[in-house]
Amino acid sequence: MATLSGASLAGGSSARGRVDDDFYATPEEATKALLGVEEILYPALEPACGAGHISKLLDEDRTYSSDLIDRGYGVCGVDFLDTIWDSYSTVITNPPFKLFQEFAEKALEVATKKVIKIQALEGQKRGTFMEMSPLKYVYVFKDRVNPLRNGSSVDDNGKPWRSTMCFAWYVWEQGYEGNTVLKWLEVDDKKDGNMSLVDMLGE
Repeated sequence: MATLSGASLAGGSSARGRVDDDFYATPEEATKALLGVEEILYPALEPACGAGHISKLLDEDRTYSSDLIDRGYGVCGVDFLDTIWDSYSTVITNPPFKLFQEFAEKALEVATKKVIKIQALEGQKRGTFMEMSPLKYVYVFKDRVNPLRNGSSVDDNGKPWRSTMCFAWYVWEQGYEGNTVLKWLEVDDKKDGNMSLVDMLGE
């Protein structure tokens, strides 16, 4: 029986291998969906900004964008995990897959109000961590969200990437002590990217 590699799950192939530095950017429609249901409290920090796929849809004047790698946007050469940060109301980011928990823990130290991250749902280690954290909402996309390999929306043949992974936005709120609420996000392409929210569980 054939097995799927991490690269193919994320929208690549075993022949290509993983992208250097795990640069799988966030599609615009995924961020717009989030912004339709969650308020970004400023000042905000995007510590893995890449080429600005998330930051460009925020209030850029009130968002500090940085990254360890220079991709032509934000302040480069900044290691989020090793930097001592001032406080920000919101930390929002799409970190490297393998550093999900490390980024979340650091972000919870920096953010005074909320932490918002997009990542795959799967993972036993991260599940244990999230059970012990102030995770308020998990917004799951009804349709597949395809991460942008190396920031590109298409592969070498000009075709959109296809991922087999289920992605979601995670929203932590400082001081929250209730159960995590699961909600569904739906992209309505016929309305120029406007998003609708379907609740799976009420508050």
